[in-house]
Amino acid sequence: RKHAQAHRWSSTVLPSLMRPFMAFKRQGVRPTTSTSTGCSPCSCPYVRTLQVVCVFMDYLQDITLAVCQCRPAATQLIQHGVFPCAPVWPSLAVSLDMLEFVAELFVHVAPNERAWAATLEKYLNVRGYQFAAKDSLRRRFANALSHYQMLVRLVDIEISKIVD
Repeated sequence: RKHAQAHRWSSTVLPSLMRPFMAFKRQGVRPTTSTSTGCSPCSCPYVRTLQVVCVFMDYLQDITLAVCQCRPAATQLIQHGVFPCAPVWPSLAVSLDMLEFVAELFVHVAPNERAWAATLEKYLNVRGYQFAAKDSLRRRFANALSHYQMLVRLVDIEISKIVD
């Protein structure tokens, strides 16, 4: 399962997120406070509603997505300023700003996703936000951070090709 998920990330999801991610960065858009996407209806035969918990530095926010073939969850989440923890049906997404901060932090100190996630979880718990399972945030945060960093590298490579 992990191998299939890693393949899906690298072959399908990350390449499809490059343009939305670059648009997000170019526009300087900050995460939305809307709890639904407000997308216009499409003609896809199967539309599924997906609830996603979005993790920001000082709060959690539930958003509802209408997911279909032409509007994948990952793309919609990037447009909301968050990065999915799973390639197709994510239950959690992490703020792009937070991921950028942590990636930069880990350049200057020894990477420790467990400590970061435990600190963030405690910080949010004090503010009244709870996670359902122990270590739930750590595993999903680590997954989001890893794939976010891959996306940033892909975008950097693409920009280098254009500039050169």
